[in-house]
Amino acid sequence: MFERARLTLAASYAAALALTLAGIGAVSYFLIRDDLHSEVDRSLSSANDQLRALNVAALPASTPKPDDHSGDGDGDGEKDDGHETSSDDPAVLAVISTDVFYFTFDASGAVTSNPRGANLDGVDLAALAGSDGISQVHADSGDYRLLVTKSDDGSYLGIGRSLRLVNHQLATLRWVFLGGGLVGLVVALGSGFWLAGRTLGPIRRSLESQRQFVSDASHELRTPLAIAKANSSMLLDDPELTIESRLDQAEAVAAELDHLSVLVGDLTTLARADEGRANLMLEPLDLGAVTDDVVRDMGALAEVTGRRLTSEVHHVNVQGDRARLRQLLVILIDNSLKYAPEGGSVIVRCGSEGGRAELTVTDDGPGIPAEDQKRIFERFYRVDSERTRGKGGTGLGLAIGKWICEAHGGRIAVESQPGQGTTFHVRLPLK
Repeated sequence: MFERARLTLAASYAAALALTLAGIGAVSYFLIRDDLHSEVDRSLSSANDQLRALNVAALPASTPKPDDHSGDGDGDGEKDDGHETSSDDPAVLAVISTDVFYFTFDASGAVTSNPRGANLDGVDLAALAGSDGISQVHADSGDYRLLVTKSDDGSYLGIGRSLRLVNHQLATLRWVFLGGGLVGLVVALGSGFWLAGRTLGPIRRSLESQRQFVSDASHELRTPLAIAKANSSMLLDDPELTIESRLDQAEAVAAELDHLSVLVGDLTTLARADEGRANLMLEPLDLGAVTDDVVRDMGALAEVTGRRLTSEVHHVNVQGDRARLRQLLVILIDNSLKYAPEGGSVIVRCGSEGGRAELTVTDDGPGIPAEDQKRIFERFYRVDSERTRGKGGTGLGLAIGKWICEAHGGRIAVESQPGQGTTFHVRLPLK
């Protein structure tokens, strides 16, 4: 499921990027093409204005060489009236660029003059005679932009420029866009696949964690329910028997219901925390005073179980939820009392260090193996050692404690060596 989602996200990302690149490429291509054509058109308009200013009325069929002379003495190209200039006039050569050609033709499309010998084969000049302005035409020799204007004598002056260089530039641009687009698409697919993996990773881990949580919760609920059901059946087997004769079964049912109540309460706390609905009631408080209260209240439990519970407390001001911080202390102290050996001790310390409130709970129990210390705060995780054997519990206490600590902006850690006891460290921001 996740691999398909990952591929779908990567393909969607690549498709979106491809469409974006295609759009940008198309817009850029047409803008550049229009700009190149505009530059050509400006050169044609400029050449037309210059030729008209020079009053070029009649152009010879081919450009004469400078040393050519006609028999009638008119080799200089000047008419008797002194107002018309031939195409070989130095003034014409000076103002008309060599990449611009010009010619004249009549209404039938017949070329009457073509000084620069432009190859106009394949161009329908008759169709151009009826429209002034710039047109793009295709000749046998290539594509051209032509500016056609009508003269007073009814002939037409055509000024053209080849698009060979422009088309070459546009072709190069197309290949650059195509190659860059393909490279971008490959990079987009790779990066999209990687980004999709990073995006889906936390979701995948969350779903796996939820699945494991539901499985573990079902397992934890199944056992006390089965025990309560079995003992209830025994109570109902013989209605004539008195409660006193079935006291063990009644106590077992009550004990399992108590266990279920605690488990459901813990599950509810974690569920609300996951949903962000477990709001904290923050207030300024003395963490040392809260610690003193919890140690005092749990002293009787320690005495009954044959352990010593002592404290070293200093007043430390924090911003916290009194009920939740008390719950955190109860979890840590109860956990240490369970695993401290009979006759052992649990020491609770509260103070400040390094600009933060420091709370530690230390027992002299069997300790926790190093490989289990990284997972001890996971839900339902139990260390497979003598520290947890026969100790009961829901496996949720330390997970709840970790949430309480982090919800206050703090951190919780464990320090332990097998056979040398365990210390839980809680660090909270000072007020």
